[in-house]
Amino acid sequence: MRRESMPTLAELEAHKKVVPEIDPAAVVAMLEIRQAGEQVAEQILDVLQRDYHLSEGKFCVLIVLHQHPEGIAPSELAAHVGVARATISTMLQRLEKAGDVELEEDPQDRRSKRVRLTQKGRAFMNEVLPPHYLRVTKLMEKLTRSEQEELIRLLRKLAGESAREGMS
Repeated sequence: MRRESMPTLAELEAHKKVVPEIDPAAVVAMLEIRQAGEQVAEQILDVLQRDYHLSEGKFCVLIVLHQHPEGIAPSELAAHVGVARATISTMLQRLEKAGDVELEEDPQDRRSKRVRLTQKGRAFMNEVLPPHYLRVTKLMEKLTRSEQEELIRLLRKLAGESAREGMS
């Protein structure tokens, strides 16, 4: 749902009189980015919550595990997902209880654990991912391939990431 509470350029220009460093166009651009992000979440992530009872965090964990069929250390998983180790521990306990993941000794280091999807978890992801990627594809079809690449470049620049080749 589009918010109508965004400040107008005229309102921002009035604030600029108080703080001359304000760039009204930059503020509007940031608000538009946020609005677009909320709309994307509504169209993509809300479907995962509604249809599959998946939070964004749980979905991210399952995707990383899907990408690592041989398993991954919980600390590495936390780093990939961008959460604290304690958060991953809690998430893994819930996923293990649901039968979606299993923890086992790392064959290289018996003091360490590896986590991976169970057959049930892998089957679930194989069910969820194709329609998810189709929803993302349909959403992104609003942009040409060139526009998608430019958007990626600009978002990475805004996030402070160095430019990476292609759409990796």
